[in-house]
Amino acid sequence: MKLTFDANNTKVYDNILDQTQFKKLFNFMNFVPMIHKRSHGEWNRVWGFGDGDILMANRYIWPRNKVRKFNYPEDCLTPFFEFVNKQIEESGLWSEEEKNDITTVVMTPYIWPPGSGLSWHNDSNYLGAFTFYCHEYWSPEWGGEFLTAEANEYILPDKKDIEWKVFDNQPLYDTIMDQGVGHYIQPKPNRLVLNKGGPHGILHKVNKSTVNSGPRITLQGFIRAKGIEEDCCSE
Repeated sequence: MKLTFDANNTKVYDNILDQTQFKKLFNFMNFVPMIHKRSHGEWNRVWGFGDGDILMANRYIWPRNKVRKFNYPEDCLTPFFEFVNKQIEESGLWSEEEKNDITTVVMTPYIWPPGSGLSWHNDSNYLGAFTFYCHEYWSPEWGGEFLTAEANEYILPDKKDIEWKVFDNQPLYDTIMDQGVGHYIQPKPNRLVLNKGGPHGILHKVNKSTVNSGPRITLQGFIRAKGIEEDCCSE
């Protein structure tokens, strides 16, 4: 394992699984049943009209510091869960007080078809989030980068509020463009991106992949905590 990128709100870890573990997880992601996200309940307005129709599987939920024991073929998830739990405790992204407020961690397998992405947002309804890249190969010409913005704090309006801008969120765009700089993180195989959420969470998006890209295969997770209202946002 290598800590490749270390910032106040984001950590990037590479090669968190050995090659045998990673291959088993990749095979599992090819096997697990998926449905189209847009056919799954109410429209989540974090997902824009142009973001594409992403596939998702059933989610997994576990309490802080505990790892579920799985039978074949889901047993390939155990080393991944163990690593995530360890980094929640040791990454330094959260204080002891924040970690003590953690209730559960939730994770969902996703497949992002060519041409899909996710619009600018922050994970304000969660204490934190993570993305793990499960595809075996990714070209830097294919897009699909995890982009973060160096921006002033942005408080996302309540989605029940009339001020939630579905079609044009100029206040958010102005916040991002005020400095107009940030970081990009390639969706490198066997890479984990761990980012802070909550009211002070970093603004980020998934850049659209090209129409000739391979599928972007991920495990997407969120860290739930007391005192932070959960929404259905996911990436």
